[in-house]
Amino acid sequence: MHHRWWKYLVALLIAAAPISLNIVSATASSPLSPKPTHSADSEEHESVTANPDSSTGSCGVERWSVKTGTDSDAGKIDLTSTTTTTIASLGAIAAPSSLPSDNRVQPTETTVFQVHATLDEYKLESDSDYHLVLDDGAGHTMVAEIPDPACVGSGSPLLSGIQKARGEFDATYTPTTSFKTADVPVTVTGVGFFDYDHGQTGVAPNAIELHPVQDIRFGTGGSGSVTVTDPGDQTGSVGTATSLQIAATDSAGGTLSYSANGLPPGLSISSSTGRISGTPTSAGTYGTTVTATDSTGPSASTSFTWTIASSGKGGCTAVQLLGNPGFETGGAAPWTATSGVISDNTNEAPHTGSWDAWLDGYGTAHTDTLTQTVTLPAGCGSYALSYWLHVDTAETSTTTAYDRLKVQVLNGSGAVLATLATYTDLDAAPGYSQHTLDLSSYAGQAVTLRFTGTEDSIDQTSFVLDDTAVNVS
Repeated sequence: MHHRWWKYLVALLIAAAPISLNIVSATASSPLSPKPTHSADSEEHESVTANPDSSTGSCGVERWSVKTGTDSDAGKIDLTSTTTTTIASLGAIAAPSSLPSDNRVQPTETTVFQVHATLDEYKLESDSDYHLVLDDGAGHTMVAEIPDPACVGSGSPLLSGIQKARGEFDATYTPTTSFKTADVPVTVTGVGFFDYDHGQTGVAPNAIELHPVQDIRFGTGGSGSVTVTDPGDQTGSVGTATSLQIAATDSAGGTLSYSANGLPPGLSISSSTGRISGTPTSAGTYGTTVTATDSTGPSASTSFTWTIASSGKGGCTAVQLLGNPGFETGGAAPWTATSGVISDNTNEAPHTGSWDAWLDGYGTAHTDTLTQTVTLPAGCGSYALSYWLHVDTAETSTTTAYDRLKVQVLNGSGAVLATLATYTDLDAAPGYSQHTLDLSSYAGQAVTLRFTGTEDSIDQTSFVLDDTAVNVS
């Protein structure tokens, strides 16, 4: 059985063995390990389990359900209130004599705490957690941990907070497997948790932690916060001036400044007022993110799609409409993708650049999706969706298809208008091949393009996409 996790384990065993082995998969390009992993962590001597979607290729084991909110007591956590406290007060709580593996020590582990502290240093652990060392300036320290969302069950009531905190931290710092110094004031909100004391850096006397962190704010703004109003998706035309005022509220007490990524060419944002203005110069669909930051530290962002149509003057303007067509931003936007799809893993090398979209390849019952909405201008003679596709499989049948990739067009309500193409494990072949599909039936409409990869429970099939395009002319 060619499970991704099994291949990962085999790769580790081969690396440790005193003899060399040759592993032959069903096709020459079948991956042995879906993601690279870092060396074992010198601080956290904990057991880990393989997870190819996580930051290090591994997730934790010890009290992991309690750490991530998938335990039987998770529903007892009071997420409606936050208790402001100090590192010293938390460190003075009596540690339990024993720690249940799938239950919480109440009330500490069912309470959401908030502390104001200094972030001394931080590190990416081998279980894919961000390990944060907090200091109160009076000799007291404690640990706070932000799990990798890929290691958190989808049913956890803490998942959205973990995703938020991970995003907040990533927007400011880039953790590695070595400790980095920060020495900045932070406000950390998280669930109380008693860990095993195994000498981890910053451990409190009772091994209490904030785990998982649900929110982290940098700076001296205390409990103040910033909120940015979503303006909704925007449209415009090449050559026609446009203006959009971004609205934000701020309770942190400082001065707001604004920035934006992914604006259509020709538009810019005023850092002081938050007004976006200018005259678009290129047609296309752009994933735009606007961030408002208080001078004391807190910030917030909102993301939306901005579709710029051709001017309609002098006939159709030739343009490529997809945003992030080769996935080279390292993220999905303006695509929407399931976890782990956007990849820079050399086991499934991209057609060009460093990144691609790797759907499926787990060898278990699994579905991955990749979608983007585009507005096709009217009046053009050609509307072509193109992409490079590599199909890699461990299936051995030459007559029966088990795993499939569908290319579909959806309307604004999410209903399928058409299935343009279907590929299966029977299409596996070395290297990439380019495919081009006609979208002329949808001229003048906003449609969603969706790639859906589905594999069964035995033998992996990977559908790898790169260098996509929607060209009109």
